[in-house]
Amino acid sequence: MTNPLPKKNKNILFTVLMIFFSASALIIILGYFIYQNQKKDIDNAASQQLTAIAELKVWEINNWRNERIGDANVIYKNDVFASDVMQYFNNPSSREARKNILSLLSATQKSYQYKNILLLDKNKKVQLALKKYDSYDGHSHSNDINEAVEKNDIIISDLYRDNKTGAVHLSVVIPIMIIQKFSTKHVGTVMIIIDPHMRLYQAIKLWPVPSETGEALLVHRDGNDVVYLNELRHIKNIPLMMKYPLTASSLPAVKAALGWKGVVYGTDYRKKSVIAAIKAVPDTSWFLVGKVDTDEIYAPLRSRFWVTVFFIILNILILGVIVAYIWRYQQAKYYREQYELEDKRAFLYARSLIEASLDPLVTISPEGKIMDVNESTESITGRSRKELIGSNFSNYFTEPEKADEVYKLVFEKGVIRDYPLSLRNVSGKVTEVLYNASLYKNEAGEVQGVFAAARDITELRRIEKELKTAHDELELRVKERTKELQIANEALQSEITERKEVEKLIELRTKLLEMTNKELESFSYSVSHDLRAPLRAIDGYTRMILRDQRDKLDDDAKRKFDLIRSNTQMMGKFIDDLLSFSRLGRLELNMSKLDMESLVNDVWMELQIINPGRKIDLKIKNIPPGWGDRTLIKQVYSNLLSNAVKYTNFRDKVYVEVGGYKEGDEYIYYIKDNGVGFDMEYYDKLFGVFQRLHSADEYEGTGVGLAIVQRIIHRHGGRVWANAMVDKGATFYFTLLQKD
Repeated sequence: MTNPLPKKNKNILFTVLMIFFSASALIIILGYFIYQNQKKDIDNAASQQLTAIAELKVWEINNWRNERIGDANVIYKNDVFASDVMQYFNNPSSREARKNILSLLSATQKSYQYKNILLLDKNKKVQLALKKYDSYDGHSHSNDINEAVEKNDIIISDLYRDNKTGAVHLSVVIPIMIIQKFSTKHVGTVMIIIDPHMRLYQAIKLWPVPSETGEALLVHRDGNDVVYLNELRHIKNIPLMMKYPLTASSLPAVKAALGWKGVVYGTDYRKKSVIAAIKAVPDTSWFLVGKVDTDEIYAPLRSRFWVTVFFIILNILILGVIVAYIWRYQQAKYYREQYELEDKRAFLYARSLIEASLDPLVTISPEGKIMDVNESTESITGRSRKELIGSNFSNYFTEPEKADEVYKLVFEKGVIRDYPLSLRNVSGKVTEVLYNASLYKNEAGEVQGVFAAARDITELRRIEKELKTAHDELELRVKERTKELQIANEALQSEITERKEVEKLIELRTKLLEMTNKELESFSYSVSHDLRAPLRAIDGYTRMILRDQRDKLDDDAKRKFDLIRSNTQMMGKFIDDLLSFSRLGRLELNMSKLDMESLVNDVWMELQIINPGRKIDLKIKNIPPGWGDRTLIKQVYSNLLSNAVKYTNFRDKVYVEVGGYKEGDEYIYYIKDNGVGFDMEYYDKLFGVFQRLHSADEYEGTGVGLAIVQRIIHRHGGRVWANAMVDKGATFYFTLLQKD
């Protein structure tokens, strides 16, 4: 049976148990907050990624619409074509007019792979079509045609289903206007029929980052319903056929139709919980919804949750082991102390006589005669053992009477401890001692005499004196040190006060800096908005003057108006590029392992779509994987490959090489072309904002692309440089750090 611990040990154990339960609770609370912080970080990262993807998709859709309007401008701004249309409508048998019309329409259709192009008269009846088109119903496009004629501008219709074939189309409506002396006459309409499956749906469907559930939806509101306009990823559907009522408010698509913006949470058409980003597509009734299942987003969190739980349990178990160890240690310590105490007592008893012999030791008879001595006694008295034995023991003390009295006390009390006396040596030297004596008896219990020991305390007295001196000095030093500490404490208090004031000043400056940053962001937005409005006005009024007053202007005036439009459009591009450049410093990096070869292929596929007529020999050599933000590194390749395509425009044989290699702790990537190159004398201007080494008349651009590349790579901790020779091509390099 285990004996209970003493009260002191029980108190220690109670304290340890309280610490154990408190520490366990603290570990659990800390684990909970770590889990919540991880969840919050994942939510923020997912929201930023979805917002960036939604903005990218909206930009791609808007860019696709602008390209269609640009294609339509070839017909809309063609006065010769308008004259041929009017001639054909006046004389349908005119072969030359018909041939000219079909030639332009056919060239447009082949260049941009449109499904069909129709020519309608002012009564909305089809007069010419590139392909057979029996399913056209003029009244279904009547509103779009009327709007285009009323505005005298190009109109892109909404997505619609063909009544006969059921195919999904959208149309570009181009009014054909003849400028007369005092008015503009509408003579007909060109309608370009577009199959959205060719590029629009593909651009929406393509998800820019690896994801099993990521999906982009294009929706719009139709009365009290929201309509899905594109093909879905997870279920088979027919565009424009899938609808949900606006009462299904948990759907991100419904939230978009109701005017919600930004990041939202809800359930999608599969009843799956999702996080979605909503963006409106400018100049349309469309909304872009980018969404990802919360199960995918929180998948890393689940594993982290169990890791956190494991470490919480592990720490609690470790604490439990420590508490158990302390419990056993206290028990062992208690019994060990008891055992050592008993052992010590036995040891002291056995060694008492031997330890006493270290001091002067004598055996005295009941009559007070010395019976035996040790060597220490001979040394302290200066007499031999022979002289001492048989003599009266009190004769060797400076006060014999006092020694006799003490001797008698031994018989009365049985023992005397540390009685102060003084021994006298034959040389006259006096030694202060402490006298210790006890009776000793035989086995029968009869008193046989007295054991006496005299301990020399000369050294003890010296030490006591030194200790007193040291104590006095220590008190003096303590007073001096206390005064120094008081001075230091006052200085410390002053320093703490100063630091608090500095901290307040830093906090104030931080708030001022945040306010300044917000003002700068507001200023950037205001500048871009306020500058775009007058630029659009200048471009619009210039175009109207050219359209309405062309016959009254000479060639020099027309050239100047064209220069005004060209410069305003270039200024608009400058503003957009400058804003993109400034936003790079505020974007958070979503770092991941990158398949660089896949990035190059994606960018090259987009460039081929933009430049369908270019034949370029692209050679991709071994490209090591990288570590960085996928969207930003894709932008780097897009800018550099776009430059390679642009500056090889006048080469008969175009060659572009992309590769990479490892050097030290960096991965080096390069893009090489055989274009016009540049003079290395002007290298310092190469990566500057709006710095160009070639004129805008030769090669279009704003001079921001390479500055954006440099900023992106610098944010990744890398370097950017280039080598080139005039008319011998150029090679651009950038580096990414290896992941540990």
